[in-house]
Amino acid sequence: MASPHRSRAVAHAFGQEALGALTAVTFAVVALRHLLGTNRIALLWYDADSVLLPLVQRSLRLGQAFEWAMSPALFFFPELPVYLLCAAVTTTPQAALSLNGVLVIVAVYALVRAVAAQLMPEATRSTRIVVSAGAVGVVTALVLTESTATAASLELASLLLTTTYYYGVVLAMLGTAALALRVVRVTSAPGDRDGTAWGSLAAVVLLAALTTASDPLYVPWSAGPVIATVGVLALARRVPWTVVTGLTVALAVGSGGGYLLRIPLAPFVSLDPSTYIHPGRALQSVQWFAALTDDRASSVAGVVELVLLFLLFAISVAGTVWAWRTRSSRTVLVATTLSVTTVLAVSAGVVVSGADAPRYLEPVVTAPLVALVAVAELARTQVRRTRLHRGRVMRVVAIVGTAAVLAAGILVVPSTVSTVRGASSLPAACLDRWAAGRVVQGVGQFWTVRPVAAYADDGVRLLQVQDDFDAYPWLTNLAAYRDARPTFVLVGAGDVWTTPVQDTLGDPADVVHCSGYDIYDYAGTRGAAVLRRIVVGSAAAVRLERGFGD
Repeated sequence: MASPHRSRAVAHAFGQEALGALTAVTFAVVALRHLLGTNRIALLWYDADSVLLPLVQRSLRLGQAFEWAMSPALFFFPELPVYLLCAAVTTTPQAALSLNGVLVIVAVYALVRAVAAQLMPEATRSTRIVVSAGAVGVVTALVLTESTATAASLELASLLLTTTYYYGVVLAMLGTAALALRVVRVTSAPGDRDGTAWGSLAAVVLLAALTTASDPLYVPWSAGPVIATVGVLALARRVPWTVVTGLTVALAVGSGGGYLLRIPLAPFVSLDPSTYIHPGRALQSVQWFAALTDDRASSVAGVVELVLLFLLFAISVAGTVWAWRTRSSRTVLVATTLSVTTVLAVSAGVVVSGADAPRYLEPVVTAPLVALVAVAELARTQVRRTRLHRGRVMRVVAIVGTAAVLAAGILVVPSTVSTVRGASSLPAACLDRWAAGRVVQGVGQFWTVRPVAAYADDGVRLLQVQDDFDAYPWLTNLAAYRDARPTFVLVGAGDVWTTPVQDTLGDPADVVHCSGYDIYDYAGTRGAAVLRRIVVGSAAAVRLERGFGD
């Protein structure tokens, strides 16, 4: 039977961890509330890319076969299971997407907390919790500077709250860092704990395999920087070669296994990842990101974010120099160096590959969080205590800071919940009124039709097509095209058609004007038969090519 003293200690530890988690939840809600009050809400709830998982969930709910044409990122781990869980406990796509965003930020806290456990093993539990919560506070501060509706900007932190901008790889990156640091720590202190390194390496293999199978970005974002970091430090005789061998083999086996898993998943992959690599566009990429930086620096909020990002990287570099000069623990040196290596590798990789999508720079926000924890440990162990009783002062600061964060949460939670509950199916409202409960099928172009499809009534079925009415097999379920009978076309305000819709289908029976799109109704006209022939026939050819059958 546990002694009263031990029971109190367990309860105290549980209370501390619960308070840390509650603080992380509060930060996440504050970040979410900010997005809901700005134009960024469109990216979170209504963007054509962002509604992918709501569309998958809708397809499963309608009982359609799973014949999805995805991008190189499949979102099978962990994005799809997490979203399905969120959808199971909420009633609208907006609520599910919002809950998903909150869970991601809380997961960032949990993984940074795991990093702190490896970097600060001798610090008090409360110290590790405060440092981890502070790191999430930095992410929240970055989110609070972001407000536009586009993903094509250097507003990177808020992408974590979306479901399709690779948060799974970000979380895997932090998880790999925690496991790698544990391998370093255990190997540096052999003995009765030495066997636990095998468990950590096995976890690395599993994490690398699952993440790579879902999204190959894991290799350049996480596996590569970890191997490079421990390799360089081993050459400098600061890390044992056993660490290099163990982590290299684990990451190679895991990532290689992930690529092998992608072979049977090939029917779901629309493009090979190599098609995104264009070294000849490196100069254009530099110019593109320079223009994005100038644009971000044109506002006060943008300047604040750029300064914060620069400070995060500067802290990573300074921490690396500090750890090197003071002969600190191997884990601290690996952590700071890994942060620098990841930021440099990702930044260089984006340029060399000729990329023009800011989302590939997302590790610039999250990798330095590992260095923040490491620098906190350096400060704890290397800076002498003063007569101000630093420990007592830090406790007071932590208490006041936690109270302030929780108070902010109390203020924003009611309005956040109200906003989510009051969200309407705005993109589909006009179409739903026109359908009036009928079961109807229609088509439209990618950016126009997807937000409408995600929020429309179950009786309204929408298929995405190209500008010549051929099926567009990108982030869509090809099973939905089987025996489809589309009778209307959504023509968006920003659509570009190869030829006018009427030139291909003839005059519609009716045109209904909605905000952002028009409904061209071809029911009962010759155009409906033409539409069905083109759409269904082209989709059948794609399904056959992908191995889904005719």
